Amino acid sequence: MDTTDVRIQVLETDVAVLNIRTEENRAMTSAMFEVLNDLRTVTTDLRTEVTGLRTEVTGLRMVTDELRKGQDELRASTQELRKGQDGLRSSIAELRITTVALRIGQDELREDMASVKRSAGNLESSMKRVEGDVDDLKAGHIELRHLVAGLIK
Repeated sequence: MDTTDVRIQVLETDVAVLNIRTEENRAMTSAMFEVLNDLRTVTTDLRTEVTGLRTEVTGLRMVTDELRKGQDELRASTQELRKGQDGLRSSIAELRITTVALRIGQDELREDMASVKRSAGNLESSMKRVEGDVDDLKAGHIELRHLVAGLIK
């Protein structure tokens, strides 16, 4: 066997190895795209949840406005109903319970919003890592092309 045959055999082996690596890179790229699609789905779901939370906040604001209107009416009624102090005390106690429940609801909503923000932050971090991995994979693919081109020359 002369040197040309040995070189051809080495080149064929290198091409076979490069073909295997190319297939592995394709498989990895496909897997990364699947992960990206999953992340996009999660992002869409999170956006839907945030929209729902915003709707709930809007509803809560409406309830708060209605509660404020109720407080104004209660003040007007207090002036008119000085003789019925027992009834007034009962109304005030109910209003305090409602206010406490509203504060509890607001606290829970704040916790939910914080959780969603953390999840969105984690998702963004994950997406950035995946994008970095995709960029690395692309760079490796380009490097592989150059290596194959160098081997073919």
